[in-house]
Amino acid sequence: MYMAYKKEKRQRHYYIRQSVLKDGVYESRELMDLGTDPSNYLVYPGGRSFYIHDQVEEHLDELDITWDYEELEDIFWPFLRPDIRKSLDGFRQREKRNIKRPEFSEEEDWYIRNRLHIVDKRRYNYLRLGELDQSKLTRIPPKFYRPLAFKSRDELEQLFMDMESRLEVREYSRYVYSFFYLRKFFDEIIAGQVPQALNQEKLDTLFLEEICRLNRDETFWKGMQMRSWLHPYLTRYMIMYFDYPFGPDTYLQDMLRDLIARKNRAFQMPPPAKQEVSTGEAGKILGVTPEKLKSMSRRELTRLYRLRAMKTHPDRGGDHEEFIRMSQAYQVLLSKKHRHQ
Repeated sequence: MYMAYKKEKRQRHYYIRQSVLKDGVYESRELMDLGTDPSNYLVYPGGRSFYIHDQVEEHLDELDITWDYEELEDIFWPFLRPDIRKSLDGFRQREKRNIKRPEFSEEEDWYIRNRLHIVDKRRYNYLRLGELDQSKLTRIPPKFYRPLAFKSRDELEQLFMDMESRLEVREYSRYVYSFFYLRKFFDEIIAGQVPQALNQEKLDTLFLEEICRLNRDETFWKGMQMRSWLHPYLTRYMIMYFDYPFGPDTYLQDMLRDLIARKNRAFQMPPPAKQEVSTGEAGKILGVTPEKLKSMSRRELTRLYRLRAMKTHPDRGGDHEEFIRMSQAYQVLLSKKHRHQ
């Protein structure tokens, strides 16, 4: 069993669901509607104790569902009163560590190798390991993906939504770039680590093509109804990609810091004090008029920065002073966009 939710009238509506095997395919079936607040089914008799309302157990018994209390407790755990959850978490973790998991079976190995979709492996790989370049995916042993085995498409998507909630906002576009494996379409060496330096128009087109291909992939949606339009479970990736463009504080930012460090070492001088770039000067450095700057979205600003970075980076023959000032200008403008949007 697992907890699932969907948005209804701008509110999360929660359900207890279960993945069941039917004709060789895992499907999801709904067991109980919990409404908008599952905590209503938690009872606190006193002290640090709690229990799940008898109504839940009785409902599952009526459905002739095989369940155990620990599984039910795991489902409701995130909705437990914070002070109770904090005081009991240590005991709960110790109990789980003492539970001996069964050996990795041949059935699990076969399922992961033959049935688990490649997109699920890539997503899990990034969310667990932070791997941007998925070219070495085949080297990871099947046992790593054990938590994904024998789950319906609905349960997998609910699991990934929970894992994705722990991502930092600046990672969103990199995460999508990674698990759609967009780097395979580029010959540039930087494609493995610096997607923000690639041709953005081409990247946008490829992303749309790949998400549409996944939307039509029958093997991905086995056990779930396909849609002629974009499936609701994929719309979050459109938002991640287009609403949160690649930030400068990753690989390009590391290169910028390295350039400054090399310059300081060469002249045996301490790092200069940070020089704030005014908005007007920043626009001039990037070649943008004040009027154009005001009308630009964060995405348009980021695209402009990528194009300029590709041309002015010292490793490509540009001037290091110009590159540093240009990067500082971009950060000033982007920070103002964040404050006003």
